[in-house]
Amino acid sequence: MKKSIETIWKEGFLKNDALVAPKLNDLYSQKSESVVGKLMSMSKINLIIIMIVATGILIGFTFIGATYVGIALFLLLSLITFIAKKQGDEVMDIDNTLSSYQYLKAVDGLLKNIIIKNIRINSFFYPAFILTLMLGIWFTDYGSYMLNKLTTEVPDLHIVFGIPTAWLVSIVIVAVLASVFAGPIYRFDIKTTYGRVFRKLDEIIKDMEELRA
Repeated sequence: MKKSIETIWKEGFLKNDALVAPKLNDLYSQKSESVVGKLMSMSKINLIIIMIVATGILIGFTFIGATYVGIALFLLLSLITFIAKKQGDEVMDIDNTLSSYQYLKAVDGLLKNIIIKNIRINSFFYPAFILTLMLGIWFTDYGSYMLNKLTTEVPDLHIVFGIPTAWLVSIVIVAVLASVFAGPIYRFDIKTTYGRVFRKLDEIIKDMEELRA
């Protein structure tokens, strides 16, 4: 019995070396390369922006007399960038000799694992960044000015290590909340930045799975 068109199409993209439906193979290969290439390009741009911001923070805090705070924030952002770069390399190292379907499934699985890992990482990164930034302000010239002004207006102001207790408690609460809600915060950030690419990836995989059914 002759094969149906649908069967030929399925075989055409399920096997890399299939001789049937070469145009379909090429189409899905191009789509696969396009979506992964777009993702990697956006990731590189995002990492460059993070390092530009990190450098700006370092210069800014050094200028206002809080060099150590600037260095700490710069190192935190550099660490996040380094981790993201290594994760990007993992995606690029996926065997590109796989069929388009197998390749995209591998990419999709790895990305989901990366997101889970990054949520755990950010549950520590977010509070560390917030605490370093907000508490560090009090060790700048501006912080000294504000402290003098507050103690003048509120003589009985309670202070711990040169920082108003109310401010310290508020920042700690914000840091704890940032850690607790690291998952939703990070997922929102990912959706905002890479949402369209992820949806495209899901659409291509769904199309392939419908042909496999």
